[in-house]
Formats: sequence, C-alpha cells, structure tokens
Amino acid sequence: MNAPAVAFAEWHARLEDACRGLHAIRGVVALADTASTQDAPETRAAAAGTLVTTWRQTAGRGRFGRNWADTGTEGVAASFVVEAQSSERLALIGALAAAQACESALGAAVGIKWPNDTIVAGRKLAGVLIERRGELAVIGIGINVSQRAFDGELAARATSLAMLGAHADRVDVLCALLRSLDGALAATDEALVAGFHARDALRGARALFATPDGPVEGEVRSIDPMHGLVVRTETGERFLPAQSTSVAEWGGVRVRAL
Repeated sequence: MNAPAVAFAEWHARLEDACRGLHAIRGVVALADTASTQDAPETRAAAAGTLVTTWRQTAGRGRFGRNWADTGTEGVAASFVVEAQSSERLALIGALAAAQACESALGAAVGIKWPNDTIVAGRKLAGVLIERRGELAVIGIGINVSQRAFDGELAARATSLAMLGAHADRVDVLCALLRSLDGALAATDEALVAGFHARDALRGARALFATPDGPVEGEVRSIDPMHGLVVRTETGERFLPAQSTSVAEWGGVRVRAL
C-alpha cells in the first residue's frame, strides 16, 4: 500500500524542517516506496549532503549481499549521500548515528557489535551499509521501529524499538537519525572511537570471524574500530584487519556464511 497522501506530505515536511540548522546534511528526498533506498535512482543522482528515505522499502540490502528484512512501513530505511572517505570511518559514523538515534527513542544505552550493528541483549536493532560511488559514498541505515515479531531465523537475532518497549514514531526516529548522523560526520576520530568504546558489545566475547586466510575463532581482546581487532586464539593472539575481516558467528548465532 502506498503512503496516504496527507500523512506522507506531513512526514516529508517534518524531515525538511529537521534539516534546518544542520551542516553536512542539507536536503531530503522522500519517496512513497522503493525497492531499496541504496539503489533508488534518486540516490544515484543525489549530491553530497542528501538524505534519501522512503515510506515503504520492499527489497533492502545489508552487508555482503544479505537481504534486509523489510516489513512494510514498520522500519526506517535511509541512505545518506556524503563525500567519500574511508569505508571504515563511514561505518563507524553510521554505527554511532544509528545507536544514538535508537538511544533517543529508548531512553537507554544500546551496544555496537563491530563493525556497525546496533545491538540490544544480543539482538540486532539497526544495521549500516557503506558503498563507495566515485567521489561520493552512501551510508545506508536501517532501523527496526514498530515490528512486534520476526519470522524464521530472525526471531532469534532481531529486535525492534517496539519490542524493547519504546513507543516511537518512525519520523521521530528519522529526525533523531538526521541530527546524530550530521553530528557524527563532523566529529573527530577520537570522539568517534570513544563513542564506539562506550558501546562496544563484542570485546570480551568469543566469536568466529571470516578472513581471507580462513575462519578464525577466539576471544576478542581489543578493538580499534577503524583498523581491526585482536583475537586470542588457541595458538595465541592475532590481529585481524578491519578491511578484510567480518563476524561470522557470535553469541551462538551464525550471522554470515564463511
């Protein structure tokens, strides 16, 4: 079902109002529906400093080509077009912005599972996808807002603001995300790293990692979110670089294929 005309117009107007006074994000393109905000023609044509969002997304994408579970109009789908910089820094910016937006709705702290998933009680609340497009980059952020349940394997590893007790409106979450993303883009590396460490949900946990040299399993000893992490394995400590490492399993849940 397409967005009701009056509600959609008010939604768009509130997002435009939320952009006033921001520095890095200066405009909004709001779509009634689209398969994916990352792939929408409007995103590909947008200049740096543009948010592209949609009332309804039907075929969202996550990292490594995974599908993002779209549930009608119950979640936030947003793609921010920005000037290109390192993917690791943009992933950290997106993770902090998503976490802060969720915290504003929940009134409580959330965790970040390296590199960029927002986590509460081991379940994923929001995710980030970074894509480089020439001199520009797109920070894609999805937040689960109003879902009351998830089907299949997601039942054990996904959650939403509503399931956590928040009575959040999607536009309020989007406005909070606009402000937090704008602030994170202007933050120093030191501030970004400090924000990550305050929410780090992976340090001290055992996890299985996919690397170019094969799977690595062990306890996470330390994380430098823009460079990599140190894992204590049965044969000693290993440094796994951020550019070529991803979490395959943690907390007993497989999150990607090796």
